[in-house]
Amino acid sequence: MMNEHSHIPATAPVSNTGTGGAAPTRSWYSQVRSIFGKAQPLMSDSHHSVPAADHPSHSIASLLGTIPTLRFVSPAGLRVLAEATTRQSVEIGQSVTRQGEHSDAVFLIIDGTFEVLISQLGQTPDFIRMLKAGESFGELGVLYDVPRTATIRCASPGHLLRIPGDPFLDSLDTAS
Repeated sequence: MMNEHSHIPATAPVSNTGTGGAAPTRSWYSQVRSIFGKAQPLMSDSHHSVPAADHPSHSIASLLGTIPTLRFVSPAGLRVLAEATTRQSVEIGQSVTRQGEHSDAVFLIIDGTFEVLISQLGQTPDFIRMLKAGESFGELGVLYDVPRTATIRCASPGHLLRIPGDPFLDSLDTAS
């Protein structure tokens, strides 16, 4: 029974009681979003006890671990992958990927919004959905060695982490 002094922590796990109710929880996205909501640059040392210069990939490795495909990669594997990852600024209207191009990287959105566009038989591309901070794209093309299935275009200025395809696949081979 809840009283005025009790509360449910924001990180409480979802519990389905069978009565249709679930305890409040922080979803995967809200956890990732809380990382992005902090007004600190990715490589900042202000939230680490060890200076960023000594461990430049620590924050990036943590972000990479939020990508569902990489959930079983060890922390050491994520740090190795972070070393190969670059940060990319993107302007409105700039295409990050183009449908039909070779798939050579996976992307994680740090901030900004991105449109997913798909063209059927060379027609004008159809808007499919909007991607935002914490979401990733490009995994399918890299995993299955197929051309890009969609064009991803910047709708509001943002930043991405660009993960090269070969290191991405290598990290999956070492996942435990």
